[in-house]
Amino acid sequence: MSMPQAHDKDGTILRLRAGLLLLAALLLLCLSGGTFLARQFQLGYGWALLIALVIAAGVGYGVFRLTNKAYLAIAALVTLVTAYFAYDFLRNAMGWSAGLSLTFALVPLVVVGAAFWDFRRLKVEIRAWLNSR
Repeated sequence: MSMPQAHDKDGTILRLRAGLLLLAALLLLCLSGGTFLARQFQLGYGWALLIALVIAAGVGYGVFRLTNKAYLAIAALVTLVTAYFAYDFLRNAMGWSAGLSLTFALVPLVVVGAAFWDFRRLKVEIRAWLNSR
């Protein structure tokens, strides 16, 4: 099974995708990190934005440099931890039965797994688009 190219016949690279949710989460993480560091050093919002951009560039570079095995290992770990946290919350905090908690914990497992899978495809499409320019 081959990976899609930047100009796939299914549509453009800008179509709605699950991988964009992961991209938004990464950007939110970078913005939060920039704001946190700026507040620690008592800097303003301009510095917070600059730090967030540096963090985003570093994260982007790191994500694009990951091998497929490393990316899939990280994705599997994050997906399983998310599903476990959902199960643990439903089981202990909500007091639901083990079966019902497990059933509802499958929802974040599928959603986060799909987001990571689509983000991987989005990464390949962006790389192909950049190489074609």
